[in-house]
Amino acid sequence: MSTIIDKKFIGILSPQLERFAWKRETLANCRCPICGDSEKNKSKCRGYFYQKENGFFYKCHNCGYGSNVYNFLKEVSPSLCKEYNLEKFKESATGKRGVTKEMLIRSKPNFKPRDGILDGLLSIDKLDKNHPAREFVKLRQIPKSKWDLLYYTDDFGSFMKKVDPSLPAGNYTGKEPRLVIPFYNKENKVVAAQGRAINFRDEANARSTAKYLTVKSDKTSDRLWYGQWRVDPKKTVYIVEGPLDSLFIPNCIAMVGAGALDQIPPHLQNSDGIYALDNEPRNKQIVMYNERLIELGKTVCIWPEHIKEKDINDMIFKMSPKQIEKTINENAVSGLEAKLKLNQWRRI
Repeated sequence: MSTIIDKKFIGILSPQLERFAWKRETLANCRCPICGDSEKNKSKCRGYFYQKENGFFYKCHNCGYGSNVYNFLKEVSPSLCKEYNLEKFKESATGKRGVTKEMLIRSKPNFKPRDGILDGLLSIDKLDKNHPAREFVKLRQIPKSKWDLLYYTDDFGSFMKKVDPSLPAGNYTGKEPRLVIPFYNKENKVVAAQGRAINFRDEANARSTAKYLTVKSDKTSDRLWYGQWRVDPKKTVYIVEGPLDSLFIPNCIAMVGAGALDQIPPHLQNSDGIYALDNEPRNKQIVMYNERLIELGKTVCIWPEHIKEKDINDMIFKMSPKQIEKTINENAVSGLEAKLKLNQWRRI
């Protein structure tokens, strides 16, 4: 019955949804009313209603917004949401399942890629509370709201072969437990992944053991972007170096590989972007990256002298996410001012 009510109210709302269409009985498509979808291509429709078990859910492959029908209506049509809630209540009054507490919480359905690369892996939020990987993300103080974006494998070597079957034998064959950080394309398929080592004994070791392995299914590009389909292009987009760092700042993506310096992803090119690279003034490569970004006309954050931590995941132990975001905004510069501040910063 819940599925019937969900589908009924999706139909009632459909005239208000741009380019809405049912693709099949259990799947509908429209331009996302949350982020506005593509500004350049008005024919792109990346919002989907899909049936899962006893109800419908909504997912946008542009901004990453996901919810059940109740919360979607609450966002886009509060008046219709009240009618929906009333009908659910009536259903409950007749002895059938009504609105539960869980239904009123924004749902984050596990939108697994069609290619099944993550099949068999559990996201961190699904692991036992004493699991080493769960303990690791707790020590790193990664927000619990982002735990469903990270996975765990006890055999990263086999997982690498799953992402890239062409990997030669011996490229990486160790059976090692790692945190898995998937990279998705706009079709929500895994195109790459990083494996973060989690063999630690205490917090200090967890913070200093920065051992990553990266595997890509597409070797034609050296440019990888993490989280690019979850951000709102209408707002300031923050660009950092590490995927885990990007989970602390709102509307943040991470670049991986020098090729990512050339430009932010095409669908974000009209967004205001601030590059906040690691705070390592004696690191020649980071200084060079900042110089290149400034030459490209980008806005960069030159960290103030009183901040000693090398990256956002270290800063989070002394500052709140809002304080870090404020610091980035206050120290964002471009052009000649950026060149002058970079020269001062590199001498620290």
